[in-house]
Amino acid sequence: MQGLKHFWSIANKMAAVVAGIGLVQVLTIASSFSQSSNPRSLDELYKIRDRLVTELEQPASPSPEPTLLSRLVPLTTNPQEKLVQQLQAVEVQILVEQRANDNLQQAVRLADRAAETGRAPKQSIASSQETQFLWNQALNNLQEVPQNSFLAPLTASKTQEYRQNLTAATSQVQQSKSDFLAVVARESGLSDRASISICHLSRECVNLRGDVPPVSPASLIKLPIAVALMQKVEKEKISLNQEVFVNSGNFTEDSLTRIVSAKNYPLQLLLEEMIDRSSNTATNQLIDYLGSDYINQFLANRGYQVTRVNYKLMGEKIMPANPGSGPNRMTVNELNEMMVQIYNGETPGAKVLVETLNRQHDRELGFAALQGKKAQWLGEKTGENSLVLGTTLAMSIDGEAYVMTVIDSRTSGDTQIRNSISKIADYISKNPSF
Repeated sequence: MQGLKHFWSIANKMAAVVAGIGLVQVLTIASSFSQSSNPRSLDELYKIRDRLVTELEQPASPSPEPTLLSRLVPLTTNPQEKLVQQLQAVEVQILVEQRANDNLQQAVRLADRAAETGRAPKQSIASSQETQFLWNQALNNLQEVPQNSFLAPLTASKTQEYRQNLTAATSQVQQSKSDFLAVVARESGLSDRASISICHLSRECVNLRGDVPPVSPASLIKLPIAVALMQKVEKEKISLNQEVFVNSGNFTEDSLTRIVSAKNYPLQLLLEEMIDRSSNTATNQLIDYLGSDYINQFLANRGYQVTRVNYKLMGEKIMPANPGSGPNRMTVNELNEMMVQIYNGETPGAKVLVETLNRQHDRELGFAALQGKKAQWLGEKTGENSLVLGTTLAMSIDGEAYVMTVIDSRTSGDTQIRNSISKIADYISKNPSF
């Protein structure tokens, strides 16, 4: 009995030693690929693969005679199997690197072509679109480079470079597409300060001085107020039948409105009078009802960086009480984006706003300009004061909806604005993709 205990004591000690040696052996085999080779290129991977193949081709060492100890503690590591695993890992990495290299080289070739087309002295719409397409394709190839590739750091730097070039190429496409607007403005008799923006509802847009705020937005600023009103009404579950008292301090001259001061009116009527008949009194009361801070915070939250409502509207002589501080501001690009959101149903109360724009009383600009044209008028808001004249409108051409905003200094009149709208509608009819 004592001899058997002594035997198991020795066997346990030997097993521990063998197990220790086996663990070290496993760790060495597992890390040999990265530690001994540390490959950094495809060529190095090829060399490692060749070495592993050579080792596998060598005859295997004869297996030792089985012993009592090997039966008790079987070896867990087979050198040949480990070599096969390493070879498989190398083959996988080679495939990764070959794919990465192919995509990178294709991206570089496309980038070279994009740079070449972009250097052309005169960029037509077609050539600028080709440049944009090539930069986009080059980026697509870079995105196919796996992140665990040796080429990943180089790919990251080229991705940043190509994105900047794609942005520049996209701007060039927009500029090329927008060039016709300068011709339209000149042929229509608009001034060199006129701003024009046109958008398909898919947000394919072109513009002329679209980000330059006009000297005044005039009554076009009423559209942002209407959009902010519908936001509040829908968010706070307020009925458009709710009546609001029109304070006498908000009265100013209006030529067509039914709104008078010191009387209650439903929100629906105030909205309609503000848009349909361009009532300044209704507008001023809605500014008080909403608060300029609320309106401007809503506009900021919606991403409008320029458009702000800071001042009430007035007629020729009567200044409303507590008029505000600072000028009202907007750009035709931001107003067009607002129209796109309305006609795409992306803004609260869009259906009500579309119906209201469709009922506008003043039809001397956009509506009149589209008579006899292929374009169908859908709705409009005009704006006019002593400084500017303009309009923002929606139209349909061959079943496709577009919005357009034109505003110019008061040196231009109805005729010039109508001419520009008419020419733009004709151009889109012939060039639906601009």
